[in-house]
Amino acid sequence: MKHTLVFLLCLLLLAGCQSEAPPPPQEPVPEETLSPEITAPPDTETESPEEQQPDLKAIGANEAGKVMVLMYHEIGGEEATWRRSTDNFRQDLQTLYEKGYRPVSLNDFLRGDINIPAGTSPVVLTFDDGTAGQFRLLEEDDNLIIDPDCAVAILQEMAAAHADFNPAATFFIYYPVPFRQRDYIEKKLKLLHSYGFEIGNHAYNHENLAKVSPEEAVRSLAMHVRETQSILPGYQVTTLALPYGALPADDSHIVSGAWEGTGYTHEALLLVGANPALSPFDTRFNPLRLPRVRADGTEMHRWLNYFDSNPGERYISDGDERHVTVPEELAGRIDPESLGGRTL
Repeated sequence: MKHTLVFLLCLLLLAGCQSEAPPPPQEPVPEETLSPEITAPPDTETESPEEQQPDLKAIGANEAGKVMVLMYHEIGGEEATWRRSTDNFRQDLQTLYEKGYRPVSLNDFLRGDINIPAGTSPVVLTFDDGTAGQFRLLEEDDNLIIDPDCAVAILQEMAAAHADFNPAATFFIYYPVPFRQRDYIEKKLKLLHSYGFEIGNHAYNHENLAKVSPEEAVRSLAMHVRETQSILPGYQVTTLALPYGALPADDSHIVSGAWEGTGYTHEALLLVGANPALSPFDTRFNPLRLPRVRADGTEMHRWLNYFDSNPGERYISDGDERHVTVPEELAGRIDPESLGGRTL
């Protein structure tokens, strides 16, 4: 099968390889051993920071620039407005990589912990609804394997091929059957957590939070957290992708609330569209109104072309987490409180 790649424990131990080609397929292992962990990209810093310091003007370092938070829904099947075919999803990741974009997790982005190579740009990958093609397990010869054509496997495939590609993503799921395989709900959530992926709130049953009563909204959001924590004890669900993009005029109960002893606080509310987000260091950055770009053949590529034509608008990393580097004329745009000990 084209692109076959079984991401089991034995395979993921190869993720640190520097090879430009994915490791060869291996035979599946028994289901009980299916508990791999993501191998972090190797630490390539062998010289002193002074020796590695890039020419910041030459690379166009601008950490006041905009960041695409991409929004996917269905993966696999025939291409449609809210569905990305498997081939196109693979091509999306390759195109992003070739254009210098590197995935960072949503929570790292919100904190400004953007650790990517100098001259590259962060991109945040989000997946709404917990559809089947995002994460699918298959039974094969009495073994359980990860479908090589689901989003989770394709992200790992990219990580195996490129040492500086971190397969970071947030899955905004809803219940009662996230990823549409009832028998594997617990196994999938535990695997996602072990891989380092994030799980976000999408309301318990995808309720329209602008149409239900505040009491119903609080119950739904808290039930989601309770169900997630029943599988992942202590897991903190800190972000919410608004179902239908709908938000009531008074959103205080959406941001935080409690129901029957289960509480929640959302540090970010993700909208449905339709433009890149501001830098987390920008004085205007508002995580409770975080815009996203629809990842399809039109909107995402429109913004890729925009940043190609307007590189000064794009967040470009200086490669050093200790500093926030911006063109001098943009220094006044940086919120000092967002620096968190970093030097401007």
